[in-house]
Amino acid sequence: MDLKHLRYFVAAVEEGSMQAASEKLAITQPALSRRIQDLEADLGCDLLIRSARGVSPTRAGQAFYRDALQVLDKMSDAVQVARRIGLAQGRESRLGVVQTARKYGFIHDALAAYAHAHPDAGVALTRGPSLMLAAELREGRLDATLLFERHFGPPRFEDRLIHRERYVLAVHPAHRLASPGPVELNQLAGTPFVWLLRRGGVDGPDHLLQHCRLHGLDPMIGQLANSSEELIDLVTVSGGICLTPASTVLSTPQGQLVFRSVPALGLELDLTLAWGRRDQGAVPAHAFLAHLHGAVDRHQAEIESGRAAWTRLDGVQQVRAR
Repeated sequence: MDLKHLRYFVAAVEEGSMQAASEKLAITQPALSRRIQDLEADLGCDLLIRSARGVSPTRAGQAFYRDALQVLDKMSDAVQVARRIGLAQGRESRLGVVQTARKYGFIHDALAAYAHAHPDAGVALTRGPSLMLAAELREGRLDATLLFERHFGPPRFEDRLIHRERYVLAVHPAHRLASPGPVELNQLAGTPFVWLLRRGGVDGPDHLLQHCRLHGLDPMIGQLANSSEELIDLVTVSGGICLTPASTVLSTPQGQLVFRSVPALGLELDLTLAWGRRDQGAVPAHAFLAHLHGAVDRHQAEIESGRAAWTRLDGVQQVRAR
């Protein structure tokens, strides 16, 4: 028995016929049938019920199908991890990039400056949710990472606040709440939200939901999104509303959504930089960290000077660097 046996069996169950499964796998139908028969012989039981209409799993087949999916998923994860680590080998620095970070220009600035100063070096990037990146930093697979709402401390780690941003209301232009200007919490009562699903603390507990309820708004959740990108997509497609960090305006085409401040909410989201605290002379990544800190310095100066127009909404500062 090998992984091919599992893939062939899973395809037969999911397609419901040997012919469809063989076409999907680009093998002949007799070869597929022989592989699955070999698998049944190894297990000593029938996995499929065969009929003129196609195939369906037996009770044993249903159980084996569920377990086979888990094995294939774990193998796929292992392959991806090995590939990522293999690509990172030989590169001097390993940076974690939190999801949605593409909207922050200072990251590109740091990478570009480092590449110019050290053309023979490289930076391996890992993108993911904060909890995953924090774990990778702790386990030594990253030299530094950007995080939302995650804080490290001495003696092993250091962190730095990059900026704090408030939540704003994003509204489809056709929605009744699309008029400009600040919005009060009582105006949002009874209106369905598209809401970002936080599974058991992927980036910590749902502080936003807790904060809304604390201030008298129990959001009516009409749809759930699995990522920040999906959140904006669903608002755009459904013509709805959502609460999102102020920096979302940076990654949203002009005119696609209307953004309104929510003065009574007040909740802020921290973007931080965390890194391992080691002897800098022994860490090849220290040169890249210096460029990254320099880019953060310029980013913060732009916020504090008021030159960054995206940090203000309805005449109120929505992002601060301190």
